[in-house]
Formats: sequence, structure tokens, C-alpha cells
Amino acid sequence: MSGDLKIAARILSEEGQSLVVVRDGRLLFSSRLQGIQPLLDALDHNVLPGSALADKVVGRAAAMIAVLGEVNAVHSPLMSQEAVDVLSEAGILHCADKVVEQILNQGGTGPCPLEIATNFTVIPEKGVMAVRKFLKGMHGTAPRQHLH
Repeated sequence: MSGDLKIAARILSEEGQSLVVVRDGRLLFSSRLQGIQPLLDALDHNVLPGSALADKVVGRAAAMIAVLGEVNAVHSPLMSQEAVDVLSEAGILHCADKVVEQILNQGGTGPCPLEIATNFTVIPEKGVMAVRKFLKGMHGTAPRQHLH
């Protein structure tokens, strides 16, 4: 695990964050909010290129955002096999405490809807557009996260 990835993983674990972005030893972005919106906000604030990303849960949709954002490395306590495949295909260093077949929805009754929403493509740009469309249909606009 790279130095930045170790820092991001430590902050994620010790400070109760849900998302942490570190580059050159500096914390650039963090959030305690659940879901994928904080990762989209990090993408929109252009803090992902060349960074190490630690996220509580990384599924296919989050992996596509990481690829589009040009991150160097991703850590997660829980990662789907499809996320592993997306990150591997892009040559992005990744590690997970546990790899599962699929990320489940919040009720645990089936696959995460974002996994389903991105399943039609292997192109990260198309996957991220599908995520945004799904979220817009669900929530309209979501609150922004804390930039460092």
C-alpha cells in the first residue's frame, strides 16, 4: 500500500469518515455522508487526479468514478468483484479488506441499484453519467461535502 493510501485508509478507519482523498501526504477531501454523492463531489471538485482514495464501500459505480477521476490507488473495507475488475482493467492499485460478489442495497434484499445502473457499460464516462441520472431521479440535488 502506498504512503498516501495508508494515510487515507487510516483516516477512514480512525476518524469515522466514509470517504477520504489524500495526495502528497495532504488530506484534500473527506466526508462522513453515506452513498456515492461524496465521491461525485470529489470528482466535480477535481481533487481525484493522482490521489489515493479510501471509501467505506466500493462497488462498480464507485470504481468507475475513481477511473474517470484518474486516482492512483483505492482502498476499501468492502469492495465488489466488479469493482476489482474495473480498477484492474484501468491499472489502478487497489486493496480491500473483503471482496464480495456484489454490493447489496441498503435493505440487503438485492443488488445495489447503482451496480445495476452501471452494468450496461464498461466505459467509465457512461457509467458515471448513469449514476448522475439515477441520483437526479432519486434526490434532485444533494448537499455538498467538506473540502480541505
